[in-house]
Amino acid sequence: MLTLPERLEAVDINDVRLLELMLKLHRRYSFIPLSVLEGAPKGVTNLSSTLAKLLDLGLVRSRVGPEYMYQITFRGLDILAIAELTRRGVLARVGDVIGVGKESEVYLAWTPAGTPVALKLHREGARSFRNLKRSRRYRGLEGRQLWIDVAIEAASREFIALVSVSRAGGLVPRPIERALHAVVTAYLDGTELEKVKGLSMEEASKVLNDVLLTVRSAFKVARIVHGDLSPYNILVVRQEGSVSGYVIDWPQYISAEDPTAKEALVKDLKRLATYFNKSFGLNISAEDLLREVQGGEG
Repeated sequence: MLTLPERLEAVDINDVRLLELMLKLHRRYSFIPLSVLEGAPKGVTNLSSTLAKLLDLGLVRSRVGPEYMYQITFRGLDILAIAELTRRGVLARVGDVIGVGKESEVYLAWTPAGTPVALKLHREGARSFRNLKRSRRYRGLEGRQLWIDVAIEAASREFIALVSVSRAGGLVPRPIERALHAVVTAYLDGTELEKVKGLSMEEASKVLNDVLLTVRSAFKVARIVHGDLSPYNILVVRQEGSVSGYVIDWPQYISAEDPTAKEALVKDLKRLATYFNKSFGLNISAEDLLREVQGGEG
């Protein structure tokens, strides 16, 4: 299977134009009939050979009905997002994958100035769009039928959350730019808390305090709740002999004004207390953490 850098190397401007056309048509067609592509305004040359190339690269998929029909894939959406970020002068090169989750892939990339950044490509909707449509956090997509919209909405929500929490003083990856389902942030050379080995009790306490600072900043200033806080979305970064804890993965955030926000906050803090007590020998309660986050609120 080709890697993302290999796919990027293989495509040209004509391929990108066809992918852009297919993206524009995706709300009207689940699979776009060949006749529709042939009748679209000119701009794509050698349609048949270009479609064959995109199929080989895994950037589109096909289905046979009354005629051949085509649909852009997540890999095709990746190409479009990166092309847009490149046009804006945000990215110059994309490297290897550095993280894979159930709902995203993260790549190391570089700016034109050579600065490393993290490129997160959302994958929400890839497995179960039906379940996502029923979810509170994606009610705004009601009536739409395509996973593309879910992934783009997730990236938009995450970027908004990162900007808000970063400005509020929380420890999150610094947001840089967004395009379609892609979010670019400052690169943090860290490890998910779940995979970290050998943290002392003192270091674990420091990481927990950083996370609580971020949760409090999000709740009190940005007025949002993470909603899915766990050891998998806490990044432990070692710098100059010290450790810091950053909170990542924010697309499912909940407004603090939502009636379910308090319940979600309590669940986040219970997971934190349970994990830090069991893994690092701390003795904390979710109630203590809640008091610290709320800062005197009832």
